[in-house]
Amino acid sequence: MNDVTQSVLNVLLSIAYGDAMGMPTENLTRQQIAERYGTLSTLMPSPSDVGTFIRHLDAGTVTDDTENTIFMSKMLIDSGGRIDSHDFVDYLTDWLHHDEKSSSVVGPSTRRAIEAIERGVSMEQSGIWGTTNGAAMKIAPIGLVSSCLDLPQLVENVAAICKPTHNTQIAIQGASVIAALDSFLFMNEDVDWNQYYDIAFAAAQEAETRGNKLPTPSIAKRMAYGRRIAGLTSEEAFQDELYSFLGTGLETIQTVPAAVTIVFRYRADLRKCVGVSANIGGDTDTIGAICGGMCGSVNCNLLDSEKSTLIAANSIDFNNVAFGLSQLVKAKR
Repeated sequence: MNDVTQSVLNVLLSIAYGDAMGMPTENLTRQQIAERYGTLSTLMPSPSDVGTFIRHLDAGTVTDDTENTIFMSKMLIDSGGRIDSHDFVDYLTDWLHHDEKSSSVVGPSTRRAIEAIERGVSMEQSGIWGTTNGAAMKIAPIGLVSSCLDLPQLVENVAAICKPTHNTQIAIQGASVIAALDSFLFMNEDVDWNQYYDIAFAAAQEAETRGNKLPTPSIAKRMAYGRRIAGLTSEEAFQDELYSFLGTGLETIQTVPAAVTIVFRYRADLRKCVGVSANIGGDTDTIGAICGGMCGSVNCNLLDSEKSTLIAANSIDFNNVAFGLSQLVKAKR
C-alpha cells in the first residue's frame, strides 16, 4: 500500500472511529454521559434505555456520518472525480431506501430535503432550510480531492454537494471550513497551527456569499472564541466552555467551531480529540467523525484492536474505497 493510499485509509478509519466512539453518547448531556460511563474510552454498543435514539447497534458500528462519507467517496470514484449534485442525490436516495440502518441515523435536514425532492421540489429549493451539520460531517472526501490552495474551487465543490440538502450560507460555510482543513492537514506533515486558523477563516469568508441567508451567529467569531478557550490551562474549564457556551449540538454553527477547536487544542491527536468528542455531550458522533477526518492523516494512533472492531462491525470495504479515492487524490493534486 503506497503512502497516499495509506493516508486516505487512515482518514476513513479515523472518521469511522470518531463516529463509532460517539455513537453511544449521541444526544446525551455531558452529565448523563458522566453518570453512565464515567469517561467513555472504548468502543461501546448503543444504549437501549436512554437518549433520543433508542436503537440496537453493536460496538464499533458507525452512523450516517461515516456511511455518507463512504458513499461520497464511491460517488467520486465512480464519476472519475466529477462533483455533481444530481449524482449525490442518487447515492443518498439509494442509501435511504436500501440501508435498513439509515432510518435510525439520518439527520433531519437530509431527511426533509430528500422527501421534498421526491415530491417534486427542485434542488434549488429543497435544501434552503438545511442548517444542521449533515454537510460538514461527510465532506472529507471533497477536501481530499480539492486543494486549500484554491479555495474558490474548493468552495464551488462543497456548494455542489450542499445544494440538495444544505443549501444555506451557514451550512456551506461550515462544510467549506472542514473541507479546507481536511485538505490542509492532509497536505502538510508539519502543521503550522497559525496557518490552520488562517485557512479556516479564509474558507468561511470565501463561502459567505453562497446559499440561502438565514439569521445565524458568525462562524468566524465562533471559531475565534474557540481558539481563545483552546488555550485554557484547565481541562475542566476548557470542556465546560466548549459544552456550555460554544456549544456541541447538531447545528453547523455549533458543531464546526467545536470540532475545529478540539483539533487545534490537541494538535490533531486522534485519540485525544475523539475522546473529548465522545464525552462532551451533544452531537458526539458527528463531532468525533469530523475530528477524525482532520486528524487521520496527521496522527492516526488507532489500536489494531480498534481497527479490527470497526472493520468487523460494518459492511464497508475501507481498503478498496481508500485505494480508489487515493487515485483521485493523486490525479487532482
